Amino acid sequence: MNWTTEEEEAMQQMLSKGANGTSALDIQVAGSHYKDLAIQPVEYIHANNIGYFEGNVIKYVSRWKAKNGIKDLEKAKHYIELLIELETRTCSKN
Repeated sequence: MNWTTEEEEAMQQMLSKGANGTSALDIQVAGSHYKDLAIQPVEYIHANNIGYFEGNVIKYVSRWKAKNGIKDLEKAKHYIELLIELETRTCSKN
């Protein structure tokens, strides 16, 4: 992942505050598109042991209206296409 300097600094700040008892869920790098939701996608993904591809679909679909619009829906679609392709390969090997 390519982080901007601002995002790197915010991440470092978040990590250093974590030791002080602040929840990482209270801090969001670059915006509030996740914090404004009733449950953050990361909480749902973690609680349900959801994989990388599926988790990214959830993340992008959850934020598309508040962040990047159709671009985020295209990203979600791409992760679904990747998952289908890789699962198809795995199934064809068995």
